[in-house]
Amino acid sequence: MALTKVVMPKTGAEMEEGRIMAWRRSEGERVRKGEVLLEIETDKAIMEVESPESGILLKRLHAEGQTVPATCLIAVLGDGSEAAEQIGEFIQSEDATPLPQPRPVSAGTEILPPPSTLPGTGRIKASPLARRLAEEKGIDLASIEGTGPDGRIEKEDVLRAVDRRAAAAPSSDLVVPLSPMRRAIARRVAQSNQEVPAFSVTLSLDMTGALSRKKELQAAGILASINDLVVFGVSRVLASYPDLNAEFKGDSILRHSDINLGIVVGTEEGLYVPVIRAADKLSLGEIAAETERLTTLAQRKAITEKALTGGTFTISNLGMYGVDSFNAVILPPQTGILSVGSIVEKPVRGKNGELFWSSAMSVTLTVDHRAVDGLTAAKFLSDLKSLLQAL
Repeated sequence: MALTKVVMPKTGAEMEEGRIMAWRRSEGERVRKGEVLLEIETDKAIMEVESPESGILLKRLHAEGQTVPATCLIAVLGDGSEAAEQIGEFIQSEDATPLPQPRPVSAGTEILPPPSTLPGTGRIKASPLARRLAEEKGIDLASIEGTGPDGRIEKEDVLRAVDRRAAAAPSSDLVVPLSPMRRAIARRVAQSNQEVPAFSVTLSLDMTGALSRKKELQAAGILASINDLVVFGVSRVLASYPDLNAEFKGDSILRHSDINLGIVVGTEEGLYVPVIRAADKLSLGEIAAETERLTTLAQRKAITEKALTGGTFTISNLGMYGVDSFNAVILPPQTGILSVGSIVEKPVRGKNGELFWSSAMSVTLTVDHRAVDGLTAAKFLSDLKSLLQAL
């Protein structure tokens, strides 16, 4: 069989790189088409990479823990009869940097070496991956001695330079490269801040009845949290506010027919936003079960890319950490996100002047002002308040 390349997959338009988490097959091991070769971490999730063909895994080009640009060669498959030179030439051809073509010269003109090898031209021989990695890490290629053919700088040379720089840095400072997920989060929040004219509206809800309802449900075997109650409420109210269940697209608004609610899940690596699909068609018990399932998968880093896409509105809850209220960042191109704070016992004066304790919870709706105005945001929160207080 002909040599077959395995590349870092590009799972979406925003994906620029992936990190190799674990190799499932060793060099020299036979694999079948469709079997899992390795696990990678993208900017959204951990995913498995399957073998594109049946054959023998001849060469793994990157170690576990390394970050590789999307579509870059990461492994080579064959039938096992290939010579080492053939494999090396194949790898070199897949990662070769085209050299400038020499200009025609007239008779008697001295022929000089190609610009890439000519001293003083500033042209440095390096693989495309080494160049990208050096630019990403802020390493000057001129300071690196290449170990590849004809002194070409390879990825490993850049990584060694990164390690040397880190070792020479002051002991009190620590340079921590961003993970693919952290990079994606940085891009999205920057995009939201730069492109979305957002504003927020906050409302305090009396959750006394909702807390009683939660205890009743638990007694009936339905382990619903306050967040599940909020998700349930939003799923029912959102249908009346189509511009909040939408995307802003240039001079138009795309109103979604399905209500797919994203729920923000925090992990040590960053934030996941798994999606509860068709939430408006699920019972409270089904929402609680689906939330538990998705949250567990996210915390185990076992959630799939599919489970993280397709959200039409997002809910972020920091109440369990004692946060009273906050303004979450809209996830473009969505037009709204709801922030949920903690429940706080507060004294409230009744109609006849009497004082009583109320379980108050602040919710903040942040919206894209291009699609939603203040009146719509206020009405949405008012309807949500009525529904939750009537549970």
